[in-house]
Amino acid sequence: MPAKCLPKSLIGRLFYHAETNPDHDAIVTPMFTLSYAKLAQLVRAQVKEYYNTGILGDSVIGIKCADDTQHLVLCLAATHLGATSCTVPSYETELAQNALMNRCGTTHVVDADIAVNPMSQNFDNVDNSTDSVSTETPAREVRLLFSTSGTTGEPKLVAHHDSDLVAQAHRHVESKQERFVCLASMEQNFVKRHRLYCVAVGATNIFLDAEQQLLVTQCQSLKVNVVHVSAFQAQELLAIPDISMLSNIRLKLGGSHIPLALRQQLRNDITHNLQAGYGTTETGAIAFTDPDDFNAGESVGQALPGIEIRTVTPEREPLGIGERGELAIRCDGMFRGYLGKTSLTTAQLEGGWFYTGDIGYLDKLQRIHLCGRSDDMFVFNSMNIYPQDIESQICQHPDIIDAAVLSKTSSVHGNIPVALVVLAKDAKPDLPALKKFVRERAGVRSPRQFTIVDEIPRNATGKISRSDVMSLSAESDQIRSSIVQALSDAHALDNLKPSLIADFVNGDKDITLCDIGMSSLARMELLVVLEMDYDVVIMPHEFARLTTLDDIISCVLTPQLQDKPKQNASTVVRDKNFAPTQIDTPPYVVRYFQRLKRYCITVAQLNKALITLEKRITPMEVECLCDWHLSGQLLPPSAAEKFQKAFTHWIQNMKRMMLDSGKQQPESFILHRISPNVSHFVGLGLPADKTLLVCFSARGGSCLMMPNAVLMQHMDCARYDLLIISEPLREGYRLGVPALGKNVTEVTESIARLDLIGDYSRIRTLGCSAGGYPAIIVGHILGAEMAISVGGRFPTERYPLRILNMVYTTWRAIRKGNCSHVLMSYAIDKTRDRSYSRVIAGLCNGGMIAVEFTNGKVGHRILDRLVERGELAPYLARTIFAEINDELIVAERANVTMSFPTTQIRPYN
Repeated sequence: MPAKCLPKSLIGRLFYHAETNPDHDAIVTPMFTLSYAKLAQLVRAQVKEYYNTGILGDSVIGIKCADDTQHLVLCLAATHLGATSCTVPSYETELAQNALMNRCGTTHVVDADIAVNPMSQNFDNVDNSTDSVSTETPAREVRLLFSTSGTTGEPKLVAHHDSDLVAQAHRHVESKQERFVCLASMEQNFVKRHRLYCVAVGATNIFLDAEQQLLVTQCQSLKVNVVHVSAFQAQELLAIPDISMLSNIRLKLGGSHIPLALRQQLRNDITHNLQAGYGTTETGAIAFTDPDDFNAGESVGQALPGIEIRTVTPEREPLGIGERGELAIRCDGMFRGYLGKTSLTTAQLEGGWFYTGDIGYLDKLQRIHLCGRSDDMFVFNSMNIYPQDIESQICQHPDIIDAAVLSKTSSVHGNIPVALVVLAKDAKPDLPALKKFVRERAGVRSPRQFTIVDEIPRNATGKISRSDVMSLSAESDQIRSSIVQALSDAHALDNLKPSLIADFVNGDKDITLCDIGMSSLARMELLVVLEMDYDVVIMPHEFARLTTLDDIISCVLTPQLQDKPKQNASTVVRDKNFAPTQIDTPPYVVRYFQRLKRYCITVAQLNKALITLEKRITPMEVECLCDWHLSGQLLPPSAAEKFQKAFTHWIQNMKRMMLDSGKQQPESFILHRISPNVSHFVGLGLPADKTLLVCFSARGGSCLMMPNAVLMQHMDCARYDLLIISEPLREGYRLGVPALGKNVTEVTESIARLDLIGDYSRIRTLGCSAGGYPAIIVGHILGAEMAISVGGRFPTERYPLRILNMVYTTWRAIRKGNCSHVLMSYAIDKTRDRSYSRVIAGLCNGGMIAVEFTNGKVGHRILDRLVERGELAPYLARTIFAEINDELIVAERANVTMSFPTTQIRPYN
């Protein structure tokens, strides 16, 4: 059949190959081989299984299957059926999986249990036994959904018709003679598309065992001739013994930027037939380098046949050769849209062109040079900084194997470039030499700070996860401050120059442990601080191998990336009949507490550790600790009685405060740390269907005058998520919050830039004491439906300029933003609090609620007193958790008194 007459559908192509080339290898594994005839039969058998389980053509199928061969067949069968399909990665958390399935509108989830065994002989006669399963292709276009990398925010769901993939296939797979390997799972977007391209062209999909050391042997025995890898996987290839024996393969690189030094090393050590590529989920492959073009530099080659490309200005006017701009693509097989994001689809698909968001330029030979993403670019002293440009320069240093460049906010310079770098094995850190090296190449765009880390956060496709990098950098700054504070408290830095300590805090210089001469007591204090604040245990033998304070920072940063997957709801779910046994593996929160306890020599240290624990654990984790304590397994039998009594008192008090919510079952939240001072507690359901409660703690606090678990237990996790902002400086937000900003305005801007803010349909803000001030400001800037200050107050009268600044900053926020309802709550017996409430309520036309105890004084710490009296629930129900049509919320400039314990509300007198 002539090429122009080939079927345009994916399934049509499969059956065409099964008919015209039935014995050609379709799937090859170390265990079995399937011809195209066999694969077609297997797909029909899988369709029959779908029919038997009620899955039809109008279904939306979520494929949750880690076995690559079964995953491919499940996807092909869904396409044959005419159903929409998407991948639900098994490696993701249950929360992430559910969120993805909800976004896709999944009606059925299929896994290995429904998959037909490819080694079974039972599907050989499926044509004779099933009349309903034919070779006919669906009458309508079949939709496949692919999730993008989501490096800077929530991944987008890209909708393709199966015919789009067929149109893209020839740009990836040159002929049916290709025997293709991809060193990643079918559950990853770009791998899945490549596997389907092979089917469309009639090439051979080869699936290898996971054991990396067998890669060379398997590639040779299965006659692999094309291998596709990411930059990260390419570096792993270089470490495999005898990798040079694969010199006959074609090695294709994609997924993320490939530095020139890495390309050269791959050519020298593996194969000269090397191609660096560029493509998008929306279009498929766009360009590949010519293996014989040794002057390509770090370009990704020329556009492939059938691809039109141009660079454009922000106004989408065409640019000339060498001029940087956004890359726009036009070709066959482009995506149909972003699921649920019509405005985004319209913005990026215009006039037949897809505007990629990638920044680059074309050279005289029309080679494409990528500079980064438009949303990664930042401005430093009026200069546009593209991180990928600087990262390439850094990676030219022989001791650096990976790097990530990001911005640090400056009130003077806009955004100062800083960098995270990964050293090559056995390389000695020399930051001054590295700075000089990069400065000579990048000039004034060179990063002003370098931090050594063990690895750069990347997603499954190898792309740098910019949001995680930002968090990592902020964490690095906070760790520096924590180390200096801990060692200063132990008088371990008394002999060092203040200028050297300041340079270390700013990231300009490192300090060796020999220069400090740390005593054993100082070392213990430092390790306790790091474990309590950053969940990192550095064992004595590990500490002995460290030589500098930057080594300690690197040691703290890397375990956090590794431990994140462990923090999920399944580790702390409590069954009402649960009783831990000796063989139970302790959940993460139990192991964390037990590690803390090992460093507590006195009850005072234990109490301090428990206070730290209160800011991070959830209601379910409290229940978990309680169960393990009641079983006698939480504290070791050898623990002194005073420790047993102290913990029993703490856990009983926690339980009492939680039970005052009126609920027996713990609310289900999971902690995601955004930065050292920002904690995101996420409950059930999608953010788009919920309200985000942004809370600001009191001066020097990490909670709202109660353990965070107590506040969460008073919430409905299906309706609210929680974002807690800590204030560790004890300056009432006057100096801002570390890693967020140096004043309230910068803190507000940092919060507004958080990706998660835009995910929620509604926002409410709450602040107690000093936190009441930023709560009102952030509420207006974020357009919250409600903002509440509880016990907010001005400084004393001897600081008139501070008072004026608070009033002016609040007034400016009110002018810039809009908050539907503002409530100022204060203790009826506190004059300073009442004065602040009157002024701010007058500025923003808000209401006032005076809290009164008929049987005693209230005092400034309103929430603390309500928790102590067991009366927090009714107060929250009429304020921050009230329905928006509650008469107290709706009333303009309400001025009332809320009396306890009766909870009666009456006009203020």
